[in-house]
Amino acid sequence: MAVGSAWSQFEPFQDDDALISPNFKDGTIRSNKISKITLDYLTKPDGATINNDGIEKQYIFDTAGKISEMISITKVNEDKWDTVKCMYYYNNLGNLIIKRTQIGDFYDTWYYKWNNEKLLQTETHIHETCGFTNDGTFKVCTQKIISADSFAYISYPKQLQQYAYNEDNKIFQKTITQYDENRRFMSRNSHYAVGWLYSQVDLNYDSKGNIISYNNTGNLNGDMNKSTTIKYDSIGRIDEQGIWVSGKQRHRIEFMYDNATGLITNKLDRDNDKAAIYIVKFSYEMYSTNGLSVGTK
Repeated sequence: MAVGSAWSQFEPFQDDDALISPNFKDGTIRSNKISKITLDYLTKPDGATINNDGIEKQYIFDTAGKISEMISITKVNEDKWDTVKCMYYYNNLGNLIIKRTQIGDFYDTWYYKWNNEKLLQTETHIHETCGFTNDGTFKVCTQKIISADSFAYISYPKQLQQYAYNEDNKIFQKTITQYDENRRFMSRNSHYAVGWLYSQVDLNYDSKGNIISYNNTGNLNGDMNKSTTIKYDSIGRIDEQGIWVSGKQRHRIEFMYDNATGLITNKLDRDNDKAAIYIVKFSYEMYSTNGLSVGTK
C-alpha cells in the first residue's frame, strides 16, 4: 500500500453525541482488512520515566469495517483493574440496532430502530442483570427499562429537525442540524425542555473540504466552551490536534504513522496543565483472504 493511502482510520470530527464513539472510517478499516486495533496507554510525566499501568482498549471489527466489539481495561486502584465490554449489532442495511455494555454481571443495552430514510425512530435503554444456563452461557433474567424514547423529523434542504419524545409522548429535546449546499454537516444545536439546557457544535472547513476545527459549547454539565483544531500533513493525514478550553490550549496532540501502511502507530498527547505526555501505542491485526485474523502489524 502506498504511503498515505490509508489516511487516518479516525474521522477528523469526533462526535460526542454519536451512537458509536470513537468514529472510525469504515472504508479505511475495510480496505486495510483490519480485524482488531489495540491501544496501549502510557504516561510520561515531565522529568520522570514512562508509566505503564496496563490500561488498554481493543476495538474489534467485522469484515465490512464496522466495529463489533470494544474491550476497555482501566485501573481502579493500585491493585485492581476493571474490564468493560461493549458489543455492537447491525441490521442488513448497516444500521446499529443493539449496543450492549457489560460491567461484571450487569448489562446496559440500547435498542435502536430506524425508518426508511435511515433516521433513528426509537431508542430504548434497558438495564439487565444476568443469569447463566447449565452450560455457562449468558441469559437475561431481569430487565429494568430506564428510558424508551421515540423521534420525529422535519427535513429541509439545508436543515434537519429532530423532536425527541419520552414514554409519556412529551417532547423533551429538539435538535436542529444545519448543512451547507454540499450537504456537509455544519452545526447541531440541541435544546432540552427542562432547565434551559443546551448543547451546540459548529464545524469549520478549509478550501479543500477538510474539517479544520470544531467548537463544542453547552451547559449540560456546567458551562462548556471547547474547541478542537486540526492540522493535516502534505498527504492529507491528521498531523496535529489542539484542544482549547475557554480560550486556553490544554492539549497538543501529534500523530505518527507507519511508512508502509499509513496507519497510526503512536498518538502523543501533551497535557499542558498536568505537565505530562500521554502516549497511545497502536497495534493491528488483519483479516486474511479467508476472513480469519492473521497477526499484528
